[in-house]
Amino acid sequence: MEGAQLFELSLTDCPRLPGLLGNGVRVRRDLDFSHSRVTGAHWTNASTSKPSAIWLCEAEIGGRLLFIDAVLDGQGNRSIQADRIHVRGAIRLIDGFKARGEVRLHGARIESSLDLNGAEIESSNGPAIDLENATIGGSLFLIEDVAGRRPNVHGRITMASARISARLLVRNATIEARPDVPVGSIYERPASFNTAISAPRLTVGAEVTLAGQCEVVGRIDLSMSDMSSVSIAKSCALRAPDSTALDLTNAEIRSILLLESNAAIEGTIRLAGAVVHGTLGLHGQLSQPEQNSLIDASAMTVDGNVYLNGLRTNDGAVNFSAARLGSLNASRAQLHNPSGYSIRLSQALVRGPVRLIDGMTSTGLVALNRSTIEGRLHFTGGSFECPGPSPSNQHGHAIEAISAAVHGSIDLGWKTVSPSVDFTDTTTTFLADHPARWPERFTIAGLTYDRFENPQGALPGPIWDDAARCAWLRRQRVFDSGPYEQVARVFRQHGYTRQAEQILIAQRKHAREVGRSSSKWPRRTLDAIYATIGYGYRPARVLWLLAALLVLVAASLELPAFQGALRATNGNEVYTTRGLLTTSVKSTTPGLSALSSQPRTDACGDGEVRCFSPVLYAIDTVIPLITLDQRTTWYPDPHVPNGEFVLWWLNLATLLGWLLSSIFVISLARLSRSP
Repeated sequence: MEGAQLFELSLTDCPRLPGLLGNGVRVRRDLDFSHSRVTGAHWTNASTSKPSAIWLCEAEIGGRLLFIDAVLDGQGNRSIQADRIHVRGAIRLIDGFKARGEVRLHGARIESSLDLNGAEIESSNGPAIDLENATIGGSLFLIEDVAGRRPNVHGRITMASARISARLLVRNATIEARPDVPVGSIYERPASFNTAISAPRLTVGAEVTLAGQCEVVGRIDLSMSDMSSVSIAKSCALRAPDSTALDLTNAEIRSILLLESNAAIEGTIRLAGAVVHGTLGLHGQLSQPEQNSLIDASAMTVDGNVYLNGLRTNDGAVNFSAARLGSLNASRAQLHNPSGYSIRLSQALVRGPVRLIDGMTSTGLVALNRSTIEGRLHFTGGSFECPGPSPSNQHGHAIEAISAAVHGSIDLGWKTVSPSVDFTDTTTTFLADHPARWPERFTIAGLTYDRFENPQGALPGPIWDDAARCAWLRRQRVFDSGPYEQVARVFRQHGYTRQAEQILIAQRKHAREVGRSSSKWPRRTLDAIYATIGYGYRPARVLWLLAALLVLVAASLELPAFQGALRATNGNEVYTTRGLLTTSVKSTTPGLSALSSQPRTDACGDGEVRCFSPVLYAIDTVIPLITLDQRTTWYPDPHVPNGEFVLWWLNLATLLGWLLSSIFVISLARLSRSP
């Protein structure tokens, strides 16, 4: 019947048809094979690769193409080959339709819908359904029929570059890729092997839906496709273990991409470079990834929000590195990947908040390195754990946010976190945390913020507790003075100057403890003296030390042994603190002896020398730049008992006075320069 022109052709209820050669046939109305049995394998010049039972290449059908309850057997080859067929109505392979061989509609134009309700199609070689470059003016339905028969496709469905104006609905269907490598066609794509649905560059005007209890065994390739929305219902299962289960690389989705809760996917979801103009919701259960990545969404764009609520992952990463997202919410998510990243947002730009909250559990590394979050970063109520180092997490951190920029705030009201976190060079506006709830080890060098707050939902507690902050800073994994100075700056900016000084004192103590093992004894001595005055932040303590030294020197000068070693002279006579000790030689000359032998009324020789005062002598000795002429008048005589000791003691007191006074002046100058 090739090239024939017919008004209508009905081959119904035929128990055995050998086939149909209908290339180029023109049928003004319906072409109907309902309830017929067709068995054959015929060659035509329309194809040189395989024979087929029914040939309808370049045919034109003005009505519908019907295969209701029909059974086709291509005897190991194609059951239908209808390349570039034009059907003005619908194609219906429904209600018990069975095909043993490929149904090929390559480049077909179907102005209505393509119905595969309850169809069973099996191909032992090559695709089961070939719709490459086809155009469907309505919808494509692969659903159960009215009798409840579920569609089964054993072999690949190919829809590369196809166009569907309305919906693509797959419901309660089983699609299974053949595990063996197809042979017999030189045109097979290598990427199509072990693929259940191969539809790169597919265009769907409305939604793509997998509903009911769908099971797809093999890869679904929707890369570079353009669709209104994609949804996978809660009872669906995609099985491609250790391979790619769903590939949406560089696809564009106009509305929503949704994986409902309890949907199970074995394999990797690839979203690299994809654009979702609405919402991305991933709530199912993911396992058995390819190359340790369950969700590869690197460099994808989501204009709306990303919801990972209730998502459960096992032994694979959720990767949003370099992505652009509206916001991200992962409440109640359970992300388990102890050997690598649990979720990765490195270099991502999030225009809203990131919420890893409300019972979320992470086993592995939460990576936020060099990410920009324009909202808040919440860890409230989450549990974060890392069992140990791994090749991708050499330090074994539970959270790593190196050089992250959070424009809102960071809320660290986590439930548990261990063993360590790293917030090196992270910047934010305020830090909401409990200092005691940080992990055993952490790194916060370069972490900057403007104030402290209590975590969201936490009971009110002291915010400006310098002792708690000092204890927190002492638990740094590696000592760094910068975090101390950052905390002190924030305290000082909010009016807590004395608490800021206490934090800086704690910084010096910590630095002294860290460097104690390598320092020599002179340095240790100076550090000990410096510590007594609060490392320069408590200069008033120097005054107390000076006062103590003054009292000690004055008290020692009250002792008879000390006073007995002191001498004074007026050039002619030598005095002790008790009076004249000797007279000069001039006193023996005539005319002077009577004058010099007159009795003295006091120990100072009636003003011959300045009177000795223990208090003034102590001030003159200890306080530099003050001269009361006590030390210049009274000097210790090293040739008398205790004279040498008094000399050393007074010199030591002078040195200590100079040292303490210098420290006091330097401390005042340092405080005056502090912001």
